[in-house]
Amino acid sequence: MGVQVHYIEGHSDRCGPDITLRLSDLMAGLGHLPGFVGADLLCSPDQPGLCLLESRWQGDVPPLEVPVGCRAWAFTVTESWTPPPQA
Repeated sequence: MGVQVHYIEGHSDRCGPDITLRLSDLMAGLGHLPGFVGADLLCSPDQPGLCLLESRWQGDVPPLEVPVGCRAWAFTVTESWTPPPQA
């Protein structure tokens, strides 16, 4: 299996006002799990209170503790594109 991308979506209305900190703490603990490639915590200035923890995995995503009130999805990367180097 190739790369999988996992998202945990949290919103302060459903998950509590500290959801950004909780997802940040969760992200900090991912590095020791098998297959971990990297992660980003995304917060939207256009959608206050919305955060996404996006993590990338080589192979299957291991079981992750999804905070109460959050939703989660995993996707298999089926195609990627990178722009050519600039001359």
